[in-house]
Amino acid sequence: MPLEDPKIDDRNFEQILNELRLRIPLYTKEWTNYNDSDPGMTLLQLFAWLSEQMLWRMNQVPRRNYIKFLKLLGEDLERASPARAHLTFVTKANVKADPVPERAQVGAQASDGGDPLIFETERGLDLISPPLDTIGLFDGASFVNATSLNEKPGTTYRPFGVSPSAGNALYLGFVPPQPLFEPLFPQAMTFRIFLPPKATAGKPRKCEGEVTLPVPPVTLLWEYRPKEGEPWEHLNVLEDETAAFTREGYVRVRGPLAIEPTLEVRLNEGKRYWIRVRLESGRNYPAGRAPEIDFLRPNTVEAKNLSTVRGEVLGSSEGHPREQFRTQRRPVDSLELQVTLATGEVQAWKHVDDFLASNDRDLHYHLNGTTGVVQFGDGEHGHIPEAGSEIIALQYRYGGGKRGNSAAPGTINAPRTPLVGVEKVTNERPAVGGADEQTLDEILVEGPSLLRRRTRAVTPEDFKGVAEAIGGIKHAVAIPLYHPDHPGVEVPGALTVVVVPDAEDKPPKPSGALIEEVCRRLDDVRLLTTEVFVKGPEYQEIRVEARITANPYAAFDKVAQDVQKALDELLDPLKQEFGKDLFPTDVYSTMRVQDVVGVIKMNLYVNGRLHADLDPIEVPRDGLLYGSSQHLITVEQDRDRN
Repeated sequence: MPLEDPKIDDRNFEQILNELRLRIPLYTKEWTNYNDSDPGMTLLQLFAWLSEQMLWRMNQVPRRNYIKFLKLLGEDLERASPARAHLTFVTKANVKADPVPERAQVGAQASDGGDPLIFETERGLDLISPPLDTIGLFDGASFVNATSLNEKPGTTYRPFGVSPSAGNALYLGFVPPQPLFEPLFPQAMTFRIFLPPKATAGKPRKCEGEVTLPVPPVTLLWEYRPKEGEPWEHLNVLEDETAAFTREGYVRVRGPLAIEPTLEVRLNEGKRYWIRVRLESGRNYPAGRAPEIDFLRPNTVEAKNLSTVRGEVLGSSEGHPREQFRTQRRPVDSLELQVTLATGEVQAWKHVDDFLASNDRDLHYHLNGTTGVVQFGDGEHGHIPEAGSEIIALQYRYGGGKRGNSAAPGTINAPRTPLVGVEKVTNERPAVGGADEQTLDEILVEGPSLLRRRTRAVTPEDFKGVAEAIGGIKHAVAIPLYHPDHPGVEVPGALTVVVVPDAEDKPPKPSGALIEEVCRRLDDVRLLTTEVFVKGPEYQEIRVEARITANPYAAFDKVAQDVQKALDELLDPLKQEFGKDLFPTDVYSTMRVQDVVGVIKMNLYVNGRLHADLDPIEVPRDGLLYGSSQHLITVEQDRDRN
């Protein structure tokens, strides 16, 4: 039997008033006027109204106790999560570009027309001052200028040819400045490889943690031409998240110390500074797996939808136990706190999740990120700041929310931090991963699952709950013992989380960036022995051809539209259960909308192939159905109703 919220008293105004009317003859027989105009009835109505309000408040007691229990267990509302984006800084010609500082701010106009969104860089970025203006490909036989392919998103190319072999290379040409300045290239150059959305959307990804990088299938050598006529020299690769251009990510390479412009491969009329990526002899890419990229961008860095406040004075301590101070902005993502004593001494305090392990000398504080409240200890568990001490937030970051996901490609383009040598800033891909602050109703519903998983995910329901709490995810399913590479075999220790994005695409497939965000969250809570994968659903397209009869007085076009809407509702992947088979009878009953008399004939097509009328459409555990945009509905007049 399910547990239901108890009602201390469920009577409403009418019930209370009727009960009072029934008691009038028992206590005051001489009272015979029950009309609303009678003053006595007015008093009874007032009493009934006040009683209903009191009972409503009493019925909130179980809800209040539930909230208190969650607080006792240390649960709190999940604060808003910031959206992430990758910002590219395009440098000016003939100008030395200064480094982009960490937490540099760039604004974006939101699609809802509200206040501008602010994105901050997650790390500092040393810029390559000469602009990249030439992309060349060498496939072992000839050179191809791929500059136009690299400039426009959506026009993909293969950097090492259709059939990569040793010696094939990708050439990068940078424009020499006039007049010349030094240094031209930073000690660490940063490039980001963007794969085609179709190559990453919905594709499985193993959650291995940020420190574990995939083993590249080949060896790529980064080289530069120091002078005209001299051989290419090697550049050290500091970090390669792309596994030799097979996945989207950053590549960081040591910059050349001395380089001169040269005329190379006749890809350009003038001289350029040339850097190339060459496929070394030995291993090769698997057959049919040659890398294909959408575009390559230098001077790119990750940014979050957060803003930083520095040097905010929260208040002055009075020396009381459990003192609280509040930041002016919230929700707070992170905070660095300092206490300045009356003597001028400066103390750095450390953030803790609770004071259970703190003693009276520990300089600890607790932060509620949702409310922005900073709390100190009671003198026994956690030190109390001395009276007269000034509480200062050296810096804290606030912001986040689902609204950050509205930053479409090219909209994060308004620098708020002075940038020397930068012509423009842009985001080639939309921001993803933003989620609004958890509501009170949501935490009450999710309370039992929060108690089960706490800070770790063990059961499939735990992984499902963590995934669905991420911004941009509509719903998800966690399938135990399922490995994407071995779908027909139960693999011990493996678990696959299938996610559906909250998108209007047909069918909705999670982008590579969104899958990466889900992986990042799940990797933080999974057990070490659990092998977690994240992927999109396996979709099957359903197209319906049907002849139906309608009432003679009906508008046939409208009937066809209503049938189409009913089919779209039935086959909406955002509202389906994973792995639920579809029976032809379900389609028949769905088409029986208003004014439809009957279905004369129906053909079902699954992924373009005709399906048997009586057999169910089987859907795999990680699969969903979606409706075609080309249903063919023919409406005829019902002859029996002429």
